[in-house]
Amino acid sequence: MTTKYFYPAINRFKLLAAFLVIAIHTSPLTSISPEADYILARVLARIAVPFFFMVTGYFVLPKALADNSHVWSYLKRIGLIYLVSMVLYFPVGIYAGHFKEAGIVSIIKMIFLNGTFYHLWYLPALMLGFGLMVLLLRALPVPAVGVICGLLYLVGLFGDSYFGFIPEGSFVSTIYTGLFHIFEYTRNGLFYTPIFLLFGYLMVEHRPSFALSLGVLGGLSGLFLGEGILLKLLEVQRHDSMYLFLLPVMYFLFSALLEDSTEELPQLMPKELPLFIYLLHPLFIILVRGGAKITKLSVFVDNSLVHFLAVAISTLAGAWILTKLIALIPKKNSRGKHT
Repeated sequence: MTTKYFYPAINRFKLLAAFLVIAIHTSPLTSISPEADYILARVLARIAVPFFFMVTGYFVLPKALADNSHVWSYLKRIGLIYLVSMVLYFPVGIYAGHFKEAGIVSIIKMIFLNGTFYHLWYLPALMLGFGLMVLLLRALPVPAVGVICGLLYLVGLFGDSYFGFIPEGSFVSTIYTGLFHIFEYTRNGLFYTPIFLLFGYLMVEHRPSFALSLGVLGGLSGLFLGEGILLKLLEVQRHDSMYLFLLPVMYFLFSALLEDSTEELPQLMPKELPLFIYLLHPLFIILVRGGAKITKLSVFVDNSLVHFLAVAISTLAGAWILTKLIALIPKKNSRGKHT
Protein backbone atom coordinates (compact mmCIF):
# COMPACT_ATOMS: atom_id res chain seq x y z
CA MET A 1 0.00 0.00 0.00
CA THR A 2 1.15 3.51 -0.76
CA THR A 3 1.94 5.52 2.35
CA LYS A 4 -0.19 8.61 2.80
CA TYR A 5 1.59 11.77 3.83
CA PHE A 6 0.09 14.88 5.36
CA TYR A 7 1.56 18.36 5.11
CA PRO A 8 0.69 20.59 8.09
CA ALA A 9 2.80 23.54 6.90
CA ILE A 10 1.13 23.50 3.50
CA ASN A 11 -2.29 23.58 5.15
CA ARG A 12 -1.36 26.43 7.46
CA PHE A 13 0.08 28.40 4.56
CA LYS A 14 -3.16 27.92 2.60
CA LEU A 15 -4.92 29.89 5.32
CA LEU A 16 -2.23 32.58 5.34
CA ALA A 17 -2.40 32.83 1.54
CA ALA A 18 -6.18 33.33 1.69
CA PHE A 19 -5.72 36.25 4.08
CA LEU A 20 -2.99 37.68 1.84
CA VAL A 21 -5.56 37.77 -0.97
CA ILE A 22 -7.85 39.77 1.33
CA ALA A 23 -4.92 42.12 1.96
CA ILE A 24 -4.50 42.62 -1.79
CA HIS A 25 -8.13 43.70 -2.07
CA THR A 26 -8.30 45.85 1.09
CA SER A 27 -4.82 47.49 1.22
CA PRO A 28 -4.54 47.21 5.03
CA LEU A 29 -1.59 49.56 5.59
CA THR A 30 -2.73 52.50 3.45
CA SER A 31 -3.78 54.57 6.48
CA ILE A 32 -0.39 53.99 8.08
CA SER A 33 1.94 54.20 5.10
CA PRO A 34 1.09 53.88 1.39
CA GLU A 35 4.66 52.74 0.77
CA ALA A 36 4.41 49.98 3.36
CA ASP A 37 1.05 48.96 1.93
CA TYR A 38 2.55 48.66 -1.54
CA ILE A 39 5.28 46.37 -0.21
CA LEU A 40 2.75 44.20 1.61
CA ALA A 41 -0.21 44.12 -0.78
CA ARG A 42 1.44 44.64 -4.16
CA VAL A 43 4.66 42.68 -3.69
CA LEU A 44 4.79 40.25 -0.77
CA ALA A 45 1.12 39.21 -0.98
CA ARG A 46 1.65 38.22 -4.61
CA ILE A 47 2.97 34.87 -3.40
CA ALA A 48 -0.58 33.79 -2.49
CA VAL A 49 -2.05 32.80 -5.86
CA PRO A 50 1.12 31.10 -7.20
CA PHE A 51 1.16 29.06 -3.99
CA PHE A 52 -2.36 27.79 -4.67
CA PHE A 53 -1.35 26.87 -8.23
CA MET A 54 1.65 24.96 -6.93
CA VAL A 55 -0.56 23.04 -4.50
CA THR A 56 -2.59 21.89 -7.50
CA GLY A 57 0.56 21.04 -9.41
CA TYR A 58 1.88 18.92 -6.56
CA PHE A 59 -1.24 17.14 -5.36
CA VAL A 60 -3.51 16.96 -8.41
CA LEU A 61 -1.46 17.10 -11.61
CA PRO A 62 0.44 13.79 -11.08
CA LYS A 63 -2.83 11.90 -10.58
CA ALA A 64 -4.33 13.57 -13.63
CA LEU A 65 -1.38 12.53 -15.80
CA ALA A 66 -1.67 8.95 -14.55
CA ASP A 67 -5.43 8.63 -15.03
CA ASN A 68 -7.52 10.65 -17.46
CA SER A 69 -10.58 10.36 -15.22
CA HIS A 70 -8.82 12.60 -12.67
CA VAL A 71 -8.48 15.32 -15.32
CA TRP A 72 -12.19 15.50 -15.96
CA SER A 73 -13.24 15.07 -12.34
CA TYR A 74 -10.96 17.94 -11.29
CA LEU A 75 -12.07 20.22 -14.13
CA LYS A 76 -15.72 19.44 -13.38
CA ARG A 77 -15.17 20.24 -9.69
CA ILE A 78 -13.50 23.59 -10.41
CA GLY A 79 -16.07 24.34 -13.10
CA LEU A 80 -18.91 23.72 -10.64
CA ILE A 81 -17.26 25.99 -8.06
CA TYR A 82 -16.90 28.66 -10.74
CA LEU A 83 -20.53 28.30 -11.83
CA VAL A 84 -21.81 28.66 -8.27
CA SER A 85 -19.51 31.65 -7.74
CA MET A 86 -20.72 33.33 -10.92
CA VAL A 87 -24.33 32.93 -9.81
CA LEU A 88 -23.47 34.24 -6.35
CA TYR A 89 -21.77 37.38 -7.66
CA PHE A 90 -24.04 38.00 -10.64
CA PRO A 91 -26.39 40.37 -8.74
CA VAL A 92 -23.40 42.24 -7.31
CA GLY A 93 -21.90 42.55 -10.77
CA ILE A 94 -25.13 43.98 -12.15
CA TYR A 95 -25.34 46.48 -9.28
CA ALA A 96 -21.70 47.49 -9.86
CA GLY A 97 -22.33 47.96 -13.58
CA HIS A 98 -19.91 45.25 -14.72
CA PHE A 99 -22.29 44.06 -17.41
CA LYS A 100 -23.49 47.49 -18.52
CA GLU A 101 -23.34 47.73 -22.31
CA ALA A 102 -21.41 44.43 -22.41
CA GLY A 103 -21.86 42.58 -25.70
CA ILE A 104 -21.88 38.84 -26.17
CA VAL A 105 -18.15 38.76 -26.96
CA SER A 106 -17.32 40.69 -23.78
CA ILE A 107 -19.46 38.35 -21.69
CA ILE A 108 -17.80 35.28 -23.23
CA LYS A 109 -14.37 36.72 -22.43
CA MET A 110 -15.51 37.43 -18.85
CA ILE A 111 -16.72 33.89 -18.35
CA PHE A 112 -13.89 31.96 -19.97
CA LEU A 113 -10.86 34.24 -19.56
CA ASN A 114 -11.13 37.21 -17.22
CA GLY A 115 -13.68 36.13 -14.60
CA THR A 116 -17.11 37.66 -14.04
CA PHE A 117 -16.00 39.36 -10.80
CA TYR A 118 -12.60 40.74 -9.91
CA HIS A 119 -11.37 37.74 -7.89
CA LEU A 120 -12.98 35.01 -10.00
CA TRP A 121 -10.32 35.20 -12.73
CA TYR A 122 -8.45 32.58 -10.69
CA LEU A 123 -10.90 29.77 -11.52
CA PRO A 124 -10.89 29.97 -15.34
CA ALA A 125 -7.13 30.59 -15.16
CA LEU A 126 -6.75 27.41 -13.12
CA MET A 127 -8.85 25.36 -15.55
CA LEU A 128 -7.08 26.71 -18.63
CA GLY A 129 -3.61 26.32 -17.14
CA PHE A 130 -4.37 22.84 -15.78
CA GLY A 131 -5.70 21.59 -19.11
CA LEU A 132 -2.73 23.08 -20.95
CA MET A 133 -0.23 21.45 -18.59
CA VAL A 134 -1.85 18.04 -18.96
CA LEU A 135 -1.58 18.31 -22.76
CA LEU A 136 2.01 19.57 -22.68
CA LEU A 137 3.33 17.03 -20.17
CA ARG A 138 1.75 14.18 -22.10
CA ALA A 139 3.15 15.35 -25.44
CA LEU A 140 6.61 16.66 -24.55
CA PRO A 141 9.53 15.92 -22.21
CA VAL A 142 9.61 17.95 -19.01
CA PRO A 143 12.56 20.18 -20.04
CA ALA A 144 10.69 21.24 -23.20
CA VAL A 145 7.57 21.97 -21.15
CA GLY A 146 9.71 24.04 -18.80
CA VAL A 147 11.02 26.14 -21.68
CA ILE A 148 7.49 26.73 -22.99
CA CYS A 149 6.17 27.69 -19.55
CA GLY A 150 9.12 30.00 -18.98
CA LEU A 151 8.59 31.75 -22.32
CA LEU A 152 4.86 32.14 -21.63
CA TYR A 153 5.64 33.69 -18.24
CA LEU A 154 8.16 36.04 -19.88
CA VAL A 155 5.51 37.21 -22.34
CA GLY A 156 3.11 37.75 -19.43
CA LEU A 157 5.76 39.57 -17.43
CA PHE A 158 6.10 42.28 -20.07
CA GLY A 159 2.34 42.66 -20.14
CA ASP A 160 2.30 43.14 -16.38
CA SER A 161 5.00 44.58 -14.12
CA TYR A 162 7.51 45.19 -16.94
CA PHE A 163 5.04 46.69 -19.41
CA GLY A 164 6.61 50.15 -19.32
CA PHE A 165 9.85 48.83 -20.83
CA ILE A 166 8.10 48.17 -24.16
CA PRO A 167 8.63 51.15 -26.51
CA GLU A 168 5.39 52.89 -27.41
CA GLY A 169 4.35 52.42 -31.02
CA SER A 170 6.69 49.47 -31.53
CA PHE A 171 5.72 46.17 -33.16
CA VAL A 172 5.84 44.47 -29.76
CA SER A 173 3.56 47.13 -28.31
CA THR A 174 1.08 46.43 -31.09
CA ILE A 175 1.11 42.73 -30.24
CA TYR A 176 0.35 43.46 -26.59
CA THR A 177 -2.44 45.83 -27.58
CA GLY A 178 -3.97 42.93 -29.48
CA LEU A 179 -3.54 40.62 -26.50
CA PHE A 180 -5.32 43.09 -24.23
CA HIS A 181 -8.31 42.99 -26.55
CA ILE A 182 -8.56 39.30 -25.64
CA PHE A 183 -7.25 39.17 -22.08
CA GLU A 184 -7.83 41.90 -19.55
CA TYR A 185 -4.44 41.06 -18.03
CA THR A 186 -1.59 38.72 -18.92
CA ARG A 187 -2.02 37.39 -15.38
CA ASN A 188 -4.17 34.54 -16.66
CA GLY A 189 -4.30 30.83 -17.37
CA LEU A 190 -2.08 31.02 -20.44
CA PHE A 191 0.86 33.16 -19.34
CA TYR A 192 0.76 33.06 -15.54
CA THR A 193 -0.60 29.74 -14.33
CA PRO A 194 1.43 27.05 -16.18
CA ILE A 195 4.87 27.74 -14.70
CA PHE A 196 3.61 27.44 -11.13
CA LEU A 197 1.67 24.26 -11.87
CA LEU A 198 4.90 22.87 -13.33
CA PHE A 199 6.89 23.90 -10.26
CA GLY A 200 4.47 22.00 -8.03
CA TYR A 201 4.61 18.96 -10.30
CA LEU A 202 8.42 18.93 -10.30
CA MET A 203 8.47 18.89 -6.50
CA VAL A 204 6.94 15.39 -6.48
CA GLU A 205 10.16 13.76 -7.68
CA HIS A 206 12.86 16.36 -7.13
CA ARG A 207 13.15 19.17 -4.65
CA PRO A 208 16.02 20.96 -2.89
CA SER A 209 16.95 20.14 0.68
CA PHE A 210 15.29 22.06 3.49
CA ALA A 211 18.54 23.80 4.46
CA LEU A 212 19.23 24.87 0.88
CA SER A 213 15.65 26.06 0.40
CA LEU A 214 15.72 28.24 3.50
CA GLY A 215 19.15 29.62 2.78
CA VAL A 216 18.42 30.55 -0.82
CA LEU A 217 14.95 31.83 0.07
CA GLY A 218 16.41 34.45 2.38
CA GLY A 219 18.51 36.07 -0.33
CA LEU A 220 15.84 35.71 -3.00
CA SER A 221 13.23 37.39 -0.83
CA GLY A 222 15.40 40.49 -0.62
CA LEU A 223 15.83 40.52 -4.41
CA PHE A 224 12.08 40.01 -4.87
CA LEU A 225 11.31 42.92 -2.58
CA GLY A 226 13.92 45.11 -4.27
CA GLU A 227 12.50 44.26 -7.69
CA GLY A 228 9.01 45.30 -6.64
CA ILE A 229 10.22 48.60 -5.15
CA LEU A 230 12.40 49.42 -8.17
CA LEU A 231 9.59 48.77 -10.65
CA LYS A 232 7.31 51.02 -8.61
CA LEU A 233 9.89 53.81 -8.62
CA LEU A 234 10.37 53.45 -12.37
CA GLU A 235 6.59 53.60 -12.89
CA VAL A 236 6.61 50.87 -15.52
CA GLN A 237 3.92 48.58 -14.10
CA ARG A 238 0.66 48.02 -15.93
CA HIS A 239 -0.31 45.59 -13.16
CA ASP A 240 1.66 44.14 -10.26
CA SER A 241 1.05 40.38 -10.18
CA MET A 242 4.05 39.06 -12.11
CA TYR A 243 7.66 39.52 -11.03
CA LEU A 244 10.84 37.86 -12.22
CA PHE A 245 12.05 36.90 -8.74
CA LEU A 246 8.60 35.61 -7.82
CA LEU A 247 9.53 32.41 -9.67
CA PRO A 248 12.53 31.28 -7.58
CA VAL A 249 10.93 32.61 -4.38
CA MET A 250 7.91 30.37 -4.91
CA TYR A 251 10.02 27.39 -5.88
CA PHE A 252 12.13 27.42 -2.74
CA LEU A 253 9.28 28.52 -0.46
CA PHE A 254 7.12 25.61 -1.52
CA SER A 255 10.06 23.24 -1.17
CA ALA A 256 10.63 24.41 2.40
CA LEU A 257 6.94 24.02 3.30
CA LEU A 258 6.90 20.44 2.00
CA GLU A 259 9.56 19.49 4.54
CA ASP A 260 6.89 19.47 7.25
CA SER A 261 5.30 16.11 6.43
CA THR A 262 3.99 13.28 8.55
CA GLU A 263 2.38 9.86 8.17
CA GLU A 264 0.05 10.59 11.09
CA LEU A 265 -3.13 12.55 10.56
CA PRO A 266 -2.65 15.93 12.29
CA GLN A 267 -5.42 18.15 13.59
CA LEU A 268 -6.66 19.66 10.35
CA MET A 269 -8.73 22.73 9.74
CA PRO A 270 -11.70 22.19 7.40
CA LYS A 271 -10.20 21.35 4.02
CA GLU A 272 -12.22 23.88 2.03
CA LEU A 273 -11.81 26.76 4.50
CA PRO A 274 -9.09 28.67 2.54
CA LEU A 275 -11.07 28.26 -0.70
CA PHE A 276 -14.25 29.60 0.90
CA ILE A 277 -12.33 32.55 2.36
CA TYR A 278 -11.02 33.32 -1.12
CA LEU A 279 -14.44 33.04 -2.74
CA LEU A 280 -16.46 34.86 -0.08
CA HIS A 281 -14.25 37.76 0.95
CA PRO A 282 -15.58 40.29 -1.64
CA LEU A 283 -19.07 39.77 -0.22
CA PHE A 284 -17.81 40.58 3.25
CA ILE A 285 -15.97 43.64 1.93
CA ILE A 286 -19.36 44.85 0.70
CA LEU A 287 -21.07 43.89 3.98
CA VAL A 288 -18.45 45.64 6.13
CA ARG A 289 -18.69 48.81 4.05
CA GLY A 290 -22.48 48.68 4.07
CA GLY A 291 -22.59 48.02 7.80
CA ALA A 292 -20.22 50.92 8.46
CA LYS A 293 -22.45 53.23 6.43
CA ILE A 294 -25.63 52.14 8.21
CA THR A 295 -24.14 52.32 11.71
CA LYS A 296 -22.14 55.49 11.01
CA LEU A 297 -19.01 53.65 12.23
CA SER A 298 -16.77 55.10 9.56
CA VAL A 299 -13.65 53.72 11.25
CA PHE A 300 -14.41 50.37 9.58
CA VAL A 301 -13.90 52.03 6.20
CA ASP A 302 -11.66 55.02 6.86
CA ASN A 303 -9.03 53.10 8.82
CA SER A 304 -7.52 50.60 6.38
CA LEU A 305 -6.15 48.27 9.05
CA VAL A 306 -9.46 48.13 10.93
CA HIS A 307 -11.21 47.57 7.61
CA PHE A 308 -8.90 44.66 6.77
CA LEU A 309 -9.35 43.06 10.20
CA ALA A 310 -13.13 43.42 10.02
CA VAL A 311 -13.24 41.83 6.58
CA ALA A 312 -10.78 39.08 7.51
CA ILE A 313 -12.52 38.11 10.75
CA SER A 314 -16.03 38.22 9.30
CA THR A 315 -14.95 36.26 6.23
CA LEU A 316 -13.27 33.63 8.39
CA ALA A 317 -16.42 33.28 10.48
CA GLY A 318 -18.64 33.05 7.42
CA ALA A 319 -16.37 30.54 5.68
CA TRP A 320 -16.11 28.43 8.85
CA ILE A 321 -19.89 28.30 9.22
CA LEU A 322 -20.22 27.30 5.57
CA THR A 323 -17.75 24.41 6.00
CA LYS A 324 -19.75 23.16 8.99
CA LEU A 325 -23.02 23.35 7.06
CA ILE A 326 -21.52 21.48 4.12
CA ALA A 327 -20.11 18.86 6.49
CA LEU A 328 -23.69 18.02 7.50
CA ILE A 329 -24.46 16.90 3.93
CA PRO A 330 -24.03 13.11 3.56
CA LYS A 331 -21.16 12.24 1.26
CA LYS A 332 -20.01 9.10 -0.50
CA ASN A 333 -16.76 7.56 0.71
CA SER A 334 -13.83 8.75 -1.31
CA ARG A 335 -10.12 8.06 -1.39
CA GLY A 336 -7.43 10.51 -2.27
CA LYS A 337 -4.21 12.16 -1.24
CA HIS A 338 -4.65 14.34 1.81
CA THR A 339 -2.96 17.61 2.52
